[in-house]
Amino acid sequence: MMKAEEIVELILDAARESRVLTGGIYKDEPIIRTGKQAFGNRSSARQQRRQQQPRQLWDLAEGLGQVVSRTVQNAVPVPERIAQMRSMARGATRWSSSCASPKTFYEQARFMEDYTDDFSFAGSFEKYYPTYEDMSNAQLRGYFAWRTRWRAGLAPDAPLSFLFVHAYELLCSVGVPTPEEGFAQLKRLRDAYAGRAGNEALGSYLAIWMRDYVIYHGLDASLLGLEGQGLPVERAIAVIDAAEQALLASPAPGTWNAGLAGMPSEEDLTFALTAAARYRLERSKLFSDALDLLDECCCTVFARMVDHCRRRRKRGFTEGLFGGEETLTYAMFRSAVFYDPAPHADCTVTLGSGISYTCRFGRWSRTTPHRKAEASAELGDILHETDRVLRLRLGGFPELKEREVPKYAKAIVAEAVDGVLARRAAEEAARIVIDRTALRGIRAAAVRTREALLVDEEREDAPEPEAVPAAAAVPVAAPTPAPQPQAAPAPDAPAAGLAAEDAAYLRALLDGTPAEAPGGMASLAVDRINEALFDLVGDTVIEFEGDTPRVIEDYADDVREVLG
Repeated sequence: MMKAEEIVELILDAARESRVLTGGIYKDEPIIRTGKQAFGNRSSARQQRRQQQPRQLWDLAEGLGQVVSRTVQNAVPVPERIAQMRSMARGATRWSSSCASPKTFYEQARFMEDYTDDFSFAGSFEKYYPTYEDMSNAQLRGYFAWRTRWRAGLAPDAPLSFLFVHAYELLCSVGVPTPEEGFAQLKRLRDAYAGRAGNEALGSYLAIWMRDYVIYHGLDASLLGLEGQGLPVERAIAVIDAAEQALLASPAPGTWNAGLAGMPSEEDLTFALTAAARYRLERSKLFSDALDLLDECCCTVFARMVDHCRRRRKRGFTEGLFGGEETLTYAMFRSAVFYDPAPHADCTVTLGSGISYTCRFGRWSRTTPHRKAEASAELGDILHETDRVLRLRLGGFPELKEREVPKYAKAIVAEAVDGVLARRAAEEAARIVIDRTALRGIRAAAVRTREALLVDEEREDAPEPEAVPAAAAVPVAAPTPAPQPQAAPAPDAPAAGLAAEDAAYLRALLDGTPAEAPGGMASLAVDRINEALFDLVGDTVIEFEGDTPRVIEDYADDVREVLG
């Protein structure tokens, strides 16, 4: 049956409504009236209301009877365990006027930790900060029946408030043996229900509560993944801050150097600058057509700005954009019904974004390296200027409208972009590319040209190779002269103008034995050997098969003859 308090409240509400709705009806009256005219109408109205009150009370009683009748008809059997649980809330301190205190919820949840039910519930339940005390008996049995199926591995449809109640249980470590299992169940709840229509709020709250759960229980922060390490802007600011500190620790802070200790890559820093700025650099045409050049220009501009702030300002570049460190009181598991019977031990937990959480005497605080965790308009203007100047220098790209940027920032951007382009142009001009596959064709063309320039007399005077008689199957041995003593050649002696180390390397290639190229650069050693032997052999004697140098088989005998 309905609670007596609820019935009384319904009666009072109906009485209030009747007093508001039963009143006089406005009609025109003379401004000047006699006493009889003024009070006579009021008296008749009072009598009329007195005549109507018995009927109104009768109608109200009849309506309440119908409500009570329906409640009795819809009553469900209450298991003894639920009745005992309800008795725990009697006389307990209430958190608000509508729900039990977190301590009462925790004690009830522990009492019902292993309870199961098979009740068939088809109703609904909607409540802010829902607890067991907010549910009717049918709703309560429906919740425990859903929880029974959920723990069995199923994921049936459920009212959103049921899901929040179960999340509160997990946050209080009810029904899970370890914090690791509690986090896994919170993640399972999010993955199963947050994506369903109407459950968007569950996903938003669980993202906060799961991070707090990892911090509160001292779990590995990697469980959170990137989304749990802070907002995207907070993570981006951490990358920018690390890059600035690496530059300031170097001898030349104004020069970009990706090899410094703790320095992120050009790609990572550009991505972080884009995420922390209001200008969407990833939508630029240069982002798809000249990304490497854009990365280098952005990083160079960043280094120049860091050096400028170091020399001209009291605050660093990152601090000027996003503010300094800030510590504020933090409510763990905010907007949740949470209770822990034991005070938390003192600790400090730092996430990958640089944000730290500290507990002292049971009170939590949150320290952020930079108080402004939002995209910077100033940084967006600097990236926009970099994009605009680079487009002008390259040409062939749509021009951007110029924004109001400080003169010093414009000068830094222009100088940085011009410096990057000049350096790349110098490197391109000094680059020498040798196509070894074309050498043989060039030499063959030279032989044909030489042959075409010979006159007939020169061709007749050219010696012809002697033919070996086919019948001379067994050659006649000629008398062998007595050998003359000769000095043995020194190992790896220079031959055909080759240095000793190049000759040794050529012998190793000829014999197929592994050897390290002189100076550690095989390409340079091969070029020296080919150049030295070109006049003797008339062609390249070593070629590359992939990254491995090999002596051309047709010239192997010639090479052995040269080496002796």
